[in-house]
Amino acid sequence: MALDSAAGKVYWTDAWTNKIRRANLDGSEDEDLADGLNSPCGVALDVAGGRMYWTDCSAGTIHRADLDGGHVEDLITTGLLTPRGLALA
Repeated sequence: MALDSAAGKVYWTDAWTNKIRRANLDGSEDEDLADGLNSPCGVALDVAGGRMYWTDCSAGTIHRADLDGGHVEDLITTGLLTPRGLALA
């Protein structure tokens, strides 16, 4: 789970539906941002850069997209074994 406190949003991965989702901090207006994923496990936000990053623990990959779910990119597609989370510094 990751927070965008400036926008009042919480982001999370949903392993049951293989999606990344977000909602207002009060739980209202929940929405799907990225779907059709394999097995998303962790999500981190770069709010200033307007990007979210996530891991796929089954495929061993790391991806990113705009905070609204657009412009999905594969960043790391080989060499990882079951990445479950990530942090941005």
